Amino acid sequence: MMARSLAEKYRAHDAEMKLAMQLGITPKEARAELDRRAAQERWRETRRRMAQRAGRIDARQEARRDDPVRLRDLPDERWMLRD
Repeated sequence: MMARSLAEKYRAHDAEMKLAMQLGITPKEARAELDRRAAQERWRETRRRMAQRAGRIDARQEARRDDPVRLRDLPDERWMLRD
């Protein structure tokens, strides 16, 4: 791992503090959350590159898969209609 400059350390600390204030958590928890988000983004990028290399990528389908599912988009089931 390369040594970070002082400016990079301050930028990282600033991002941690802003996230901590936004979510109402400690700076240590915010750092862990930022690390988790970065790892998740790296994993998505890796999956995308693997699928692209295999020639099976559909960018629109990939974007839809990450979108949250809305209740109104789900089909109505019979059990939902009971009183």
